[in-house]
Amino acid sequence: MEREMIADLFVVKKCPKYGKDEKGIFATQFIPKGTIVHFLCKKCGTWSLKEMARLSKPRILQVLTHEYPTKYCDRRLGYINHSCNPKIMETQKGFDIVVRDIAKGEEATEDYRIFNEEKHFDGGCKCGEKNCMKNTTYRSPAPKKLRRFWDGEIRSAMRLIPDVKQPLKKELLKEHPELRRLFNKNEKRPKHQSN
Repeated sequence: MEREMIADLFVVKKCPKYGKDEKGIFATQFIPKGTIVHFLCKKCGTWSLKEMARLSKPRILQVLTHEYPTKYCDRRLGYINHSCNPKIMETQKGFDIVVRDIAKGEEATEDYRIFNEEKHFDGGCKCGEKNCMKNTTYRSPAPKKLRRFWDGEIRSAMRLIPDVKQPLKKELLKEHPELRRLFNKNEKRPKHQSN
């Protein structure tokens, strides 16, 4: 299992709207649409059984819930919360991209439905966005209309990759040299395909 690399653009803070002790990640500066903020890091390693055995039970639960037995280069990503109107989306090309500008101090969110995991929505969604699915029961796979929405958001953001500052560009291209074309201004953007 691969570890993950997250751009140094976020800080973990308490997020009372989700519950008393809940946390989220918040932008430390303005992050424009098209910024790649996270990618899979093959060289970073994984949690070994020996390391897992040394963790407390609550920490093991956090690893299994948020880290999918991977060891993050930066654990802030484990605190990203769901929104039906996310700021960040997974591209299925090994990286996540900002699909809406994130203001300094604003919470960064991701749409958990893209992972096709129904368990996150027991009891419905409480993100509060105007397009929130609320108490609708989510079942995977996602409806075609929702997948088309995600594809449009991701394609629109990917067009901006060459035009915005990319804090992870050097590390990303070391890991994934096949993505170099995304940073060329005249290159045709590849189509995104959702699950």
